[in-house]
Amino acid sequence: MPNLTNFSDDFIKSIVSSIHSAVTDDIIQDTRQADMECSGMNSYPSRIWDLINRNVRTAFTYNPDVVVEFTKRGPWNLIVIFDKTTGMLLTLMREERFCEVKRDSKNHKHYVYELANMFNADLEIQQQSFFAIDENEEKIKKSIERICNDLLISIEMVEHHALVLFSSRDELLHSIRCCMINCNFEECESVSWNEYIGVSESLVVEQTENDDHKKNNPTMGLVYTPKAKKKKQLNLDIATKSESDIPEAK
Repeated sequence: MPNLTNFSDDFIKSIVSSIHSAVTDDIIQDTRQADMECSGMNSYPSRIWDLINRNVRTAFTYNPDVVVEFTKRGPWNLIVIFDKTTGMLLTLMREERFCEVKRDSKNHKHYVYELANMFNADLEIQQQSFFAIDENEEKIKKSIERICNDLLISIEMVEHHALVLFSSRDELLHSIRCCMINCNFEECESVSWNEYIGVSESLVVEQTENDDHKKNNPTMGLVYTPKAKKKKQLNLDIATKSESDIPEAK
């Protein structure tokens, strides 16, 4: 039985950090540089995935034990991670999207099902199956072969497939975990990676919801960091001391 705890800390940290940065600091900086409001951007969700994919590739650029590459799923560029030390093939997905895929009984063509069917056939739990087993294994094998070819690895090198599921909202990463499912979309193993979520050290100040107040007063809506607060108080103390040194008019 495979064990998701076999991943190294550095491997987990690299993935978590890549996703965390993308959904927090990176997307905030990206939208502000473009002078765009995320609520009005049609490409906002896709832009986050571009940032995640970039971060993941960068994180493992010089790691000889990890292969990261894109593969095509229709018009979508799917990033796939292969950890040579564990033989695990990993893909990333939002928690909410996974729930949608799981509910759709006709989603046997989804890559998650194909990967689970190919690599996690030995994983079972004592639970009634929700889906009928797809008998078209030849099509599934060809689809998986394309993914492995894009990674320049053979199917035989892959032991199992794992999903990295995360949930983010309002530029915050709320949760992240790694799980393995079988071809019935049943979760056979799940490990929380929440402990690896670091505190964002963004230099970008937060904004208030009322933009009109900001236009009238540029300082409205700014949230000062502890360092900035200390500097501001120091300036006030200096200004107060200077005023006290001015002799009173008689």
